[in-house]
Amino acid sequence: AGWCLVLRCHHLFYAARSLEGLQREIHTCIGILSQLNLEAHRMVVLPYLLAVAKLRGVDAAEECMDFETMVKVPSETSNLTSRGHAIFAQLEVTVIFKDWKRATELLIEADNLRVSIPGHFVGVRFTALEALISFKAAQASTFLGRMKWKRRGLKSMKLLRSWVKKGNGNAVHLLYIVSAQLAVLEGKGKKAEEGFKSAVKVAARNGLLQDKALAHELAGAHYTAQGDTFWADYHKESSQQAYSNWGAKSKVVEEIE
Repeated sequence: AGWCLVLRCHHLFYAARSLEGLQREIHTCIGILSQLNLEAHRMVVLPYLLAVAKLRGVDAAEECMDFETMVKVPSETSNLTSRGHAIFAQLEVTVIFKDWKRATELLIEADNLRVSIPGHFVGVRFTALEALISFKAAQASTFLGRMKWKRRGLKSMKLLRSWVKKGNGNAVHLLYIVSAQLAVLEGKGKKAEEGFKSAVKVAARNGLLQDKALAHELAGAHYTAQGDTFWADYHKESSQQAYSNWGAKSKVVEEIE
């Protein structure tokens, strides 16, 4: 029963449930897990409560620790699953807030997070973020670092593509996003634009607001770098609207300011 509650919370987070409703749902779930004395299960859900609170720009529940403590406590008790989810939830937040430097640091700390969360759809999500962050890190690196990060990104992208070929429909838009970011890295502007456009289309069709917003935002950054203010502004506004519809008020305020 405990793991069913955990999986439900994770599913609702990635299915783009409104953040306000999701925060109430996760808080209720944590209360039930506490009553059942399922501390290990509770520690796997807590990071997502904090992530939602940060995205909404509101206070988390009193029992919620900060991300650093959430990573430290499971590490001391050798609870790799709890540690993995704590790092991963933080990765999600850093990517959404475009803190690519911190995201890169977390990726180094995480190493191969799939080992601690095997057979779980969070593993698929981590693989996509790993590729995206790696390509972003490659853009910001010198020659040797660029080659190292690009190689890591390509490895993750290959794995993601294999899942799509096997019929994982929930990974299609993620593959479009990382493929487009790879094209940006390689200076293939037209391919990047087509990739971001496809990512937006698939994410929108599947109702995945946060990924629609991310695709728009990455596309906007690409057009800004190209000096195309019309499409840069269009994607920026579309991204803000999607994040607003999701309930990520803190993210929208940051972009406006």
